[in-house]
Amino acid sequence: MTSKVLDGQLSDAVFRAIQDGVYPDEETIISAELPPSAFDSLLELLEQARAEVKTSIRELSRLSAPDIDGWVSQARQLRTDIDASQFLAQEMVSLANKGQELESKAEDASGKVDLLKGEVIFNEALSSTLQQVHDLRHTLDTAQNAAIQNSLPDAIALLKKAERELSELHGCENTRLAGLVRGKVADLHKLVAETLTEQWNTLIHIDSNRLKISFHRKINDDPSVDIDTVVAALSALGLLRGKIMILRKAFDNVILTPRLQVQPDGTRSSWTIHEDEIRISGTSSDLSTNTLISDMNSMIDYISTNLPSSIAVPFSEVLLPGLTARLVAGPLSSSVPADLDGISAFKETLSRVSGFAESLQAHGLQGRNNLIKWKNEAPQVWLKRRSELSLHSIRQFLVRGLGDPRIVERVETQVVTRDDNIFVDNTNNEDWNAGWSDEDGEAKRHKTAPTAQNPANGQDGAAGEDEEGVSAWGLDEDADHNATGDLSEGPVAEEDESEAWGWDDDNEEEKVPRSPNTQSPKKSRQRINGTKTAETPAKRQVTLKENYTITALPEQILEIIIQAVSDAEALLRTDPTNNPVAPAAKGLFALPGLLLSMYRASAPSFYAHNMSGSMYLYNDSLYMAEQLRLFVTHRAERSSKAGNNGSLLIDSDMSALELFGKRAYGKEMESQRTILGDLLDGAQGFTNCTEHPFAQECDLAISSTVDRLREVYKRWRPVLSHSALLQSTGSLLSTVIKKIVVDIEDMSDISEPESQQLTSFCNRIAALEDLFLPEQSTELDEQAEQPIPRTAVYTPQWLKFQYLTQILESSLVDIKYLWTEGELSLEFKAEEVIDLIEALFADSEHRRRAISEIRRSGKGI
Repeated sequence: MTSKVLDGQLSDAVFRAIQDGVYPDEETIISAELPPSAFDSLLELLEQARAEVKTSIRELSRLSAPDIDGWVSQARQLRTDIDASQFLAQEMVSLANKGQELESKAEDASGKVDLLKGEVIFNEALSSTLQQVHDLRHTLDTAQNAAIQNSLPDAIALLKKAERELSELHGCENTRLAGLVRGKVADLHKLVAETLTEQWNTLIHIDSNRLKISFHRKINDDPSVDIDTVVAALSALGLLRGKIMILRKAFDNVILTPRLQVQPDGTRSSWTIHEDEIRISGTSSDLSTNTLISDMNSMIDYISTNLPSSIAVPFSEVLLPGLTARLVAGPLSSSVPADLDGISAFKETLSRVSGFAESLQAHGLQGRNNLIKWKNEAPQVWLKRRSELSLHSIRQFLVRGLGDPRIVERVETQVVTRDDNIFVDNTNNEDWNAGWSDEDGEAKRHKTAPTAQNPANGQDGAAGEDEEGVSAWGLDEDADHNATGDLSEGPVAEEDESEAWGWDDDNEEEKVPRSPNTQSPKKSRQRINGTKTAETPAKRQVTLKENYTITALPEQILEIIIQAVSDAEALLRTDPTNNPVAPAAKGLFALPGLLLSMYRASAPSFYAHNMSGSMYLYNDSLYMAEQLRLFVTHRAERSSKAGNNGSLLIDSDMSALELFGKRAYGKEMESQRTILGDLLDGAQGFTNCTEHPFAQECDLAISSTVDRLREVYKRWRPVLSHSALLQSTGSLLSTVIKKIVVDIEDMSDISEPESQQLTSFCNRIAALEDLFLPEQSTELDEQAEQPIPRTAVYTPQWLKFQYLTQILESSLVDIKYLWTEGELSLEFKAEEVIDLIEALFADSEHRRRAISEIRRSGKGI
């Protein structure tokens, strides 16, 4: 009983799952297996469901029967329409195929018609072409007969007609027939051209061997042939231009070139014109431009007379422009005078040129424009010629070398008063150099330290740190020798060069020695030697002099410049109507500036051949600038009295010349500094200067440096003035001692042997102060039997270098005394002295106490 119920439940659960997709909820049914016995009940349930579905379908079919009948009827009607459409489509395809067949037949028929038409057209064209060829052959035969009968105009006309007919043979250009016809035309053209060329050469005969050319109007053997007919025939064939170019070249080579060219023996060929012939007949020593222009006029008359205008005009177009250009560039340019002495002849030349141009215009020939332009630009041409010759002279001067040097004197006068420091006693003016600046811009005073050669001379004056802040004249040395008037009351002080020369505004790397000029002496720092002077007069005139050496170039260049200015002034006073170059006066005033520019541009390469070339260049530049200023000043005075003499604006050129000389000086100084620096670099900072091989290297560096300085001094001594020589040498020596001081100060440990060796090196450098002795002719120091070297005046940091030498060989007590009681603090900073003490002396209580006292003193620069 339980099994049956279970089978029914299982069948019912499976049926519901199939029909509705619903699964049973009971676990027993879900987990039970479906036995075969349950299949019967499941089939019954399925049959029942099937029967119910059929019944439902029948009921629905019964209700939907009217609609279905309508659908069926519509489907049948649609089928009938589809069949009708298919039939119509087949009919259309059939008709289209028939149309294509008909179109193909029509195209085939049309092609046959076109072929027939083309054959007809070809036959007509062939007939026409054959007729044209027949006519062309007849024309060529007629032209050939005319050429044979020497009827060249008819032959050329028929030849032109044949060429025209040949060009009208369309469609057969590449055929053999056309080629034969063209060959026939070319042969006939060549025959006519050869005949015309033969007639041309007969009418215009060129004999290159005998240097003659003949122009004939007619041929003697055949009077029917004249030059006009030949020219017309050549023009018709397009050959006239080529013949004229050949004639121009032959005329130039046979006639013109021999006439224009100057022979090595200084002669020119001359020509002869006789009837219809022009020939080179010989040579002439007459090289004047006026004769040449007269010959050119004769040639123009010959061409115009013997040649028809149909040849003369085109011949002049190709011949005369080049001829006139050659005349302008050659003989006419050479006839331009270099100075005012040849202006009269030049005026005559201009008149002849004007007549030649008018002759060309009268004959209707070309080429006059070049002549008119040259005549109208006569002032510019003369100025250009003058400038070229002047510039060439400058180049020649430079090429020939510097010439023989000569000594010149620079003289300037200053007016001084009783209050000027130049006569102040030195005993109460020990701070005379307080206002000078060193290279770092710090104010500093200098007093002389004991030197190795003169240890007792401890009160000698010194110069400032600035390389050029020194005396250029040495008035304290030679005031009595160079001063005009009685200056016995006391020695004259030295001027501050940096103010006397007025170059403080120049942005040059190297300041240069400066010549004095008039200024307020109160602006200069002066140094006084000797005892107190007596009271000076209220005013006094002092003449300052010094000698230096220049080359031969300045005088040569100045001569050219002064002559140019003189000529310009003369042109200003000349009536422009009587002098064709008078308008060039203004341009001539600009020539000095151009010449100076040329000198500045070219001089360095030529001066470089001399060992002292840069210093010669410096002297020459300043000398020329000085002389030009004097010339400008005197000229201005004359102009104020005599009226306007023109404007000579060369102030900027004179300044540029001075700057040019300074640069040359600066470059030479910089070069020498570099050499000295390289030599001292061999010492390698004097490290281990007592040990081998460093000791030898240091010794060699010092020896080379000393020798180099003496060599430079010897080389410059004949060139520079004494003050400039001392100043430049002092500047180089300053470079040396600065490097030595820096190298020694950078040494962290200096042993006693090293100190002695360094002292020896410094003494060898100090021995160079014999280069700074006053000149033998100057006044000696009143208190000394021997001249006192002026090394401290011209060499910045010389006193510091002397003190450094003394420090190297002094004890700690002496160094402390020099700092506290002496003048060591005026040259060194406290830290510099402390570093030297620490390097020289071992650490001890005495060293620490000395360093402490130096720091507490508050002294030092």
